Amino acid sequence: MRRQYRRSLRGFVACAVAGLVLAGVAGADTQTSFVDPTGDAGSSFDITGLRVSSYHSAGDSNGGVGLEVTVTHNRFWCGGDGDGDLPLIIAIDTDQNPDTGSAFYGTEVELSFSPPANARGGEPVFRRASGWGFKGAGIPVGLGWECGPSVGGYFIDTAALGITPTSGFDVVAATVSRHTDTAPDIGTFNYQPVAGTPSPKLGPDTRAPHVVTYAAQAVHGELAALTYRALDGRGKTADTIRIYRGKRLLKTIRRPLRDSNPFMLSHVAWRVPRTLRGHLRFSVRSADAAGNKSHVRWASLSIR
Repeated sequence: MRRQYRRSLRGFVACAVAGLVLAGVAGADTQTSFVDPTGDAGSSFDITGLRVSSYHSAGDSNGGVGLEVTVTHNRFWCGGDGDGDLPLIIAIDTDQNPDTGSAFYGTEVELSFSPPANARGGEPVFRRASGWGFKGAGIPVGLGWECGPSVGGYFIDTAALGITPTSGFDVVAATVSRHTDTAPDIGTFNYQPVAGTPSPKLGPDTRAPHVVTYAAQAVHGELAALTYRALDGRGKTADTIRIYRGKRLLKTIRRPLRDSNPFMLSHVAWRVPRTLRGHLRFSVRSADAAGNKSHVRWASLSIR
């Protein structure tokens, strides 16, 4: 049943509406539900929960996992909401180590969804960690997905994830929208198909954060919004932002160590002097709780 929907969303929305949900997969062995706060995403997709299920089918020795997310608004995941909101991302840390894999909490696998384009129906996207981010990988056999009102998710064979049916993993769900929501709000949920299994003990944190900066524009005498992304596997950074005109340092802004969600942009505001116009630049450098420091990243700041 799982595999007949591989690469075929055209009939799947109807199936999802008709009642096909991940929790209903026959042979479910273990199921854990995680709750996310309601009302923390404004009018965007608001995640309210993430349910993880381990399942097996007759003749299938590998087993699989189902990951289902619920939201408050009655809107279809698969086409966005018409205002730039895109569908659901679920990322999995298969080795339960935030210091390996991508900078998105150390996740090794990302499942997302490509909305319908032109005459083509939408389809799932499977990515594996590559450096700090992810790169596309072939759709594995056994990947299925659910796309219905107020619910969305994926199910996949454990072999495709590179784990066994009894392996635990860390998982995080996120929306890509005007107001990103993640479940949990910071960090990941830990899922163990074998009850009572603890997550592995982490070693010393030796991996520095990664920073991405974005060009900015502002008007003299008004506030400039400087935008960047601070990515750290363990989700805590302290950031230093410096603003320059040529080689002259105009301002230093320091943000103390805090929770840092890699799925969300960070912003700092700077009041531009009334007499200042022209081309500036700013730098960002982040440090994690262990003192590891990122490379310095730069972006332009144009003042008119």
